[in-house]
Amino acid sequence: MVTEKESEEADAQSQQEQLSFLKRHFYRTTIVSGAGDDGSNAEPVRRFSVLSRGFLTLAALFCLAIVVTLVAVLATLLVRHKHVEQEIRRSPVQEAIFANFADPMVLKHEDLFYAFATTNAAGILAQSNDTAAQEILALGKSNVQIATSPNFKDWTLLNHTHDPLPQLGDWVRPGLTVNLNPKANVWAPAVIKRPSDGKFVLYYSAASADSPENAPRTSHCVGAAVSNTSSPAGPYMPLNGTIACPIDQGGAIDPSPFIDTDGSFYVTYKVDGNNIGHGGECGNMVKPLVPTPIKLQKMMTDGVTPDGSDITILDRTDDDGPLVEAPVIVRSPEGIYFLFFSSGCTRNPSYDVKYATANDVRGPYQRAKKPLLRTGDFNLTAPGSVGVMDLEDGTFGMVFHARVQASYGKVRAMYTSAFKFNGTEVMLVKKI
Repeated sequence: MVTEKESEEADAQSQQEQLSFLKRHFYRTTIVSGAGDDGSNAEPVRRFSVLSRGFLTLAALFCLAIVVTLVAVLATLLVRHKHVEQEIRRSPVQEAIFANFADPMVLKHEDLFYAFATTNAAGILAQSNDTAAQEILALGKSNVQIATSPNFKDWTLLNHTHDPLPQLGDWVRPGLTVNLNPKANVWAPAVIKRPSDGKFVLYYSAASADSPENAPRTSHCVGAAVSNTSSPAGPYMPLNGTIACPIDQGGAIDPSPFIDTDGSFYVTYKVDGNNIGHGGECGNMVKPLVPTPIKLQKMMTDGVTPDGSDITILDRTDDDGPLVEAPVIVRSPEGIYFLFFSSGCTRNPSYDVKYATANDVRGPYQRAKKPLLRTGDFNLTAPGSVGVMDLEDGTFGMVFHARVQASYGKVRAMYTSAFKFNGTEVMLVKKI
């Protein structure tokens, strides 16, 4: 026999089952008082409540989701930070000199590394204020910059009193521009020890005094100087003749010496055709485009006297943009000749480091499939203009510049790296 209590419970259960999902889980029963003073007309009413089981469950799940998301985001950030730190530690590229130290080259002498670079007033971009202009006016006191390092990692930039090239050949036009007057517009110095007498020879390019006065841009020529001391730091005494001076073709820049295994002496350089280009990026992206060939000049054993005519070993292609420049030749232990060079425009992110290979120093050179360094690699902007030396431990040291923002404008800081040869491939490695 069903009691009255059981009947009421059954009715309540039946009503509960008839309620919608929302009302079952997100509503609560409250007692609403009737009109009588004694509350005799009070009756239960279901209303939405934040204290309902469903709402509390959803709130708990929502909070849990937030906590899980925050933990996941935090874990991702920590992993990413750790990854970035590891990448920095593993990076084969290190910033060496945070200053305008462009077109660097490097050599080692008596356990000390020497780096040489373009005059520090050249190539500064985006000067933003008068203070920056005043800082630039304080630059350019050296024709050639010099820095030293005991370990290829820690570099000391020497001031203008250590200028290795205090005097220039009589063919050089002094002054950087009309408004800025450093000693001269000297670019891309390179130094080598010549075997004939053990003296050091410094090659450089500078604005030519024979460049036409009405020319839109001054043409450079390539000259040389010989050290009076037994140190690569100089000082060097300049020769009054030039090695290459094709002013009608735009001039010549970026000299780099190379001595082959048979003792043959060469200097490679770039004919600065974009200097007489018709406009656009680096002056040479408006047709007709002007050639910017990389030349190879055989030299006498003194390293300063041309021996025969120069030959072209590389020239720009459409993939190079306005130019190729900054040539450096290195022979691998396997006997393969590597020609390092830059393309694009040094003022823009298009600037990069490329290389080509040959079985003979005179070519023909086969280009690598991709650049060695370009903007975005290792957080670099416009990397280029390398200098290379054998570290005599199976690796080669490399210096190059890339754009950074200094207080007085965008300048070309020096970076270092190292690499190994693998057949016709160059592989960057972490040296330090």
